[in-house]
Amino acid sequence: MKKLALTGFATLALAAAAFAQGLVAIDDSASGGGIADLKAGSYYSGPFGMEVWDLAGSTIPTGINNATDPGAAYTALTTGANKFTQVALSPNTATIANGTFSFGTANMLLASPAGANVVMALAVWNNSMATWATGTAVSGAHAGVLAFINPTVNPAGSPPPTPAALSGFASDLVMSPLSGTPIIPEPGTLALAGLGLASLLIFRRRK
Repeated sequence: MKKLALTGFATLALAAAAFAQGLVAIDDSASGGGIADLKAGSYYSGPFGMEVWDLAGSTIPTGINNATDPGAAYTALTTGANKFTQVALSPNTATIANGTFSFGTANMLLASPAGANVVMALAVWNNSMATWATGTAVSGAHAGVLAFINPTVNPAGSPPPTPAALSGFASDLVMSPLSGTPIIPEPGTLALAGLGLASLLIFRRRK
């Protein structure tokens, strides 16, 4: 189970309050999900980047939640008739521990009416990338996208309301290798492969 361990976080850049339609706390401490690397439950620690996106309506477009091809998922997120709008971006110095993040509050600009549910998406990447756009050229770049429906809170309340929790983030967001950056086998895997090759060569010589 992931631990709540946070160090050195900076607040996400916020959209202008005048245009805000729904507040959400970008904090997964009360959710069921975390940021995992290569497989669910393998929670990631280290330098990290995140973009927060939103979409009008209540339907998650197909092709977004594609855990095996993060490049295709990001293309579906950012292009086409159902492309999302970016509302926040973590700083380059962001770090997470054990898959848990806390990046302040983001304004979901497309929640309509104000305070309504909204389709959100989180796009994340590991320490090998300054931004997603650089990822395919970086060895070891892992990334992932997850879209979900989340409640928001109307920011016009007085006193200012508490942002909605990230309750729609109920499963792990798994980062996978981007195209051109295959998984590098662990040393133990390489050793086993070497033993298998040696055995095959010995067997062939005996024949």
